[in-house]
Amino acid sequence: MRRVLLLSCVFAGMALAIPGMAQAPATPATPTYGPNPTSTKASNLGPGTTTSPIAPQLPSTGLGPNATVGQYLGVARSALTSGKTGLAQEALENAETQALTRSVPYTTGNTPDSSPLVRDINSALQALGSGNLALAGHYTDVATQEAGK
Repeated sequence: MRRVLLLSCVFAGMALAIPGMAQAPATPATPTYGPNPTSTKASNLGPGTTTSPIAPQLPSTGLGPNATVGQYLGVARSALTSGKTGLAQEALENAETQALTRSVPYTTGNTPDSSPLVRDINSALQALGSGNLALAGHYTDVATQEAGK
């Protein structure tokens, strides 16, 4: 028994000494994307602005977690006026999220919100995605009026 154990150790040592003999089979590399890419341009809003399956990180609105829909819309309007489409997109998306945060009865939880405010913010995002900054500004202004009601 001792001799068998000794021989198996010798053969194992030889296997390790011969290059390539004891290596594990190669596994395909897992793709890594690195840090989240950033962009100042609006993107991934539709087929015309989607160039990658990974949406870039948009600029921060600078507003805190307690910002109102109206505050986000104000940032969006200012960004649209100065041509900062990425910031406008971020602000509009945050405004839409705030507008969609509501309490509803359990039975209507799966019904989409079709309020004028949500519809106008979505229209502003669609216009931004198609590159029509004037129309995006118009819908942002209308949404701002709706948010003030």
